[in-house]
Amino acid sequence: MARRHWPVVLLVALACAEEPPIRPPPEPSLELEPPSIEQVVAEPIHREGDVDWPIAPAFHDDSEYASAAPAEARRIVYRVSLIVPRSLGTPSPAIPRPTAELYVDVGRDRLRARFGGTGWPVHAGSEVRLRRDASGVYVFDGEGGRPLGPGQLAHWFEGGRLRASPGHRVTIPPTREQSGPGDLICRLIAEWSSAPPDAVSRRCGEGGSPPSFRVGLWRADRTADVGVDLPRSALRADHVDPPPPIPRAANRAFLTPEMMLRIDPRRGRGPSEPHPSTLGHEPPSEGILVENRAPTRIMVTVQGAPIGWLDAGTSAHYVGLRPGPYEVGAMRPFGLQAAQARLVAAPVTVRLPR
Repeated sequence: MARRHWPVVLLVALACAEEPPIRPPPEPSLELEPPSIEQVVAEPIHREGDVDWPIAPAFHDDSEYASAAPAEARRIVYRVSLIVPRSLGTPSPAIPRPTAELYVDVGRDRLRARFGGTGWPVHAGSEVRLRRDASGVYVFDGEGGRPLGPGQLAHWFEGGRLRASPGHRVTIPPTREQSGPGDLICRLIAEWSSAPPDAVSRRCGEGGSPPSFRVGLWRADRTADVGVDLPRSALRADHVDPPPPIPRAANRAFLTPEMMLRIDPRRGRGPSEPHPSTLGHEPPSEGILVENRAPTRIMVTVQGAPIGWLDAGTSAHYVGLRPGPYEVGAMRPFGLQAAQARLVAAPVTVRLPR
């Protein structure tokens, strides 16, 4: 009699070994303010080596995409560049632009997008997952994994509350390309720009991937679009099967010290007197030390060239600049000016905005 129950006992044991218990998912939030890590992070905890990386359950389980059955998908790559407002200066052609790429795997009803390269104002390797039948997204970054409600992806990218909608622009695909699941890319653009999904999705025609699009001052140009067969589980849009832990950081330099050497000091005389934002601060031994007093993440510009980003309430030391006068300014991640360009003499400590 007991022998007949062995398979049942074995299946239960295997199920318990494969997945830890998951608490019932919370109701999705409709507020635009992004939830804090303390609000959304819950068990289970994903550990790899000595890294504790908290993974919160998704609002909706996606077991429908748990199998290894093949699924048709498109693998799309966008080369992304940042447009710096002229009010912050015009960078020299000798200064390379920050490198940023968006890698997208998109199937009929699921999408995964990864922020590749060092030129993004978010953790390199961050991943966004979305599904056609549910609003909001699931995000993995250096803080772990967590679900975000409708419109909250824009706050995540900005590193704080939006002051204004970043706006978007989508190029309609040619008629010959208007097939496939590209309309989910428009869903991603809508979440990213905190725009109504229906209004954006119309820009993708019948579903082809947009040749280019713009969110805020970020312009994306399609460089590759190929058909692939992926396991359905590779498109799963919840917290299961996370990517490798993403390094956590409060700041990042876009340019190496060798590249910073290419930024020439301003010609002529330097500032006649120290700028108020530099008073009372001990200068570093070289370069510029920036203190971010803005309520959001900012990107720092020197002579119009973006050199790096830092989170609200943190400091970052950017090295490689030669001593001399430079125009230093700042912008929010979507492009809104955070601090006017002001002339300072490096090495210097600067508080932005003042």
